[in-house]
Amino acid sequence: MAMICRFPWWPIRPVFPVGVFWALLTIAAVIFSIVMLIDCLKRPASKFAYPLTKNGEYDKLIWGLVILLSLSFYCVGAIVYFFVVKRAKPQGGEQ
Repeated sequence: MAMICRFPWWPIRPVFPVGVFWALLTIAAVIFSIVMLIDCLKRPASKFAYPLTKNGEYDKLIWGLVILLSLSFYCVGAIVYFFVVKRAKPQGGEQ
């Protein structure tokens, strides 16, 4: 039974190497963060759905810093920005 585990084709080994999976996931996360950062910088201050500051004057700066600083922490800032700002429904009667 111990001889079977020495074969390199034993079914326990993954077909797709885990290192390649994590590398592709990391590249996708960085690209997603860059796209969200570009969206944040191009978006006018009046288009932020939920203003963080009075009159939304520093929202672009705050969200930009959140996205940049979260790059080393699983891109959480970009994901939160995507759901809170980019996919948010416009307030009031705007369409």
